[in-house]
Amino acid sequence: MPKSEAGATRRILLVEDHPVERAYLQNMLLALGYRRVAGLGSSIEAVGALTRQYYDVLISDIVMGEGDGTRLPNDLRRLVDAGRLKSMPPIIWISSLSEELLQSHVRLALQAGCPSAQALAKPVSRGAMQQAIKVALHSMDGDTASPHQPKAVRRDLMEAALGQALVSGKGLSVVLQPQISLSTGRVVAAEALSRWTHQDWGAVPPADFVPAAHRLGLDRMLFSRVTDSVLDVLSQMQSEDIAVPIAINASASTLCSRDLPGMLEQRVGQAGLPARLLKVELTEDEPVTDWLALSSTLNLLRVRGFELAMDDFGAGIASMRLFSAMPFTELKIDRDFILHMHREAASRAVVAAAIEMGRVLGRRVVAEGVEQERDVQLLRELGCDVAQGYGISVPLDPAAFIAFCRSR
Repeated sequence: MPKSEAGATRRILLVEDHPVERAYLQNMLLALGYRRVAGLGSSIEAVGALTRQYYDVLISDIVMGEGDGTRLPNDLRRLVDAGRLKSMPPIIWISSLSEELLQSHVRLALQAGCPSAQALAKPVSRGAMQQAIKVALHSMDGDTASPHQPKAVRRDLMEAALGQALVSGKGLSVVLQPQISLSTGRVVAAEALSRWTHQDWGAVPPADFVPAAHRLGLDRMLFSRVTDSVLDVLSQMQSEDIAVPIAINASASTLCSRDLPGMLEQRVGQAGLPARLLKVELTEDEPVTDWLALSSTLNLLRVRGFELAMDDFGAGIASMRLFSAMPFTELKIDRDFILHMHREAASRAVVAAAIEMGRVLGRRVVAEGVEQERDVQLLRELGCDVAQGYGISVPLDPAAFIAFCRSR
């Protein structure tokens, strides 16, 4: 049971259209020590309430008469993007729907940007509710943060500070997540992930500052900063006789720049490195608006010796068209399918199909989001040999990454 003072300060928004069930859940939350619980009967009311008041946790039914709960995550995402909501709260779904549909709604909320999402089957037990709220609160502010304040920084302030950081390079860095061969255990590649630490706010999540760079039209500048850092790491590794390709994430708009292939070739040449050590990884965080420009750039990069990876394969509706039309050398299976492949036949089928397609086309296949030993075992059975994820290694700073490569 939460400490009385903590329960008294947390704000919980409960959305349930059935008045009897709503009253039952409100009494349960009260018994658990949560004193500030607002009960509403529709997602429409919930959206309005969240624009007026910050809530630590959102608990919502899914199927409701007025305003379907399914729309909540996307409605809240739009409010955040419009600057009307500081941050999205964690969501706890409550419903009598099947487990498959519950987990589908969990993924929906996470994809929209909720810091955490869980699903509880009705009837909800007191113990399950207590644990779910504990997980939700931890995802927002841990055990020591203020219960009143969301972690999100005002968007206008963050964007101004980000612009300054990208110009100066101050506070920007990269970490590297290893990719290993599941058959040999050796490090075969890595993905560079950008990080930004502000002097007052601390570490700003990439989920916040990367989209901000796109809104500001600074994708290319961020890509350039990460490229500089990666080339420094590759040069150091070459001096130690370690040759491991490193991938840099790039949006479609960045890759539509006509001068990008020449710029990368020049910078790799100046560093005395072969082009094959620098991999360009296309992300699906924005739609492709100019297929001809993208195809032209990707083909030029391949001609000049760079390898190309397609990130989050299967997550976007354009995945198949992109992969079949563009000269990728690698596809990365979206982590969501890896996470659910053990209990969802559909996810497992997608993983198996992606691995087989890579084999037939002669492309390398990388499984993302590998977190458990059972993931490794199943991927081996399905024929996938390269993986990355927290079950293999957390993202490492350059020195730790080089040491990790030496140990392998």
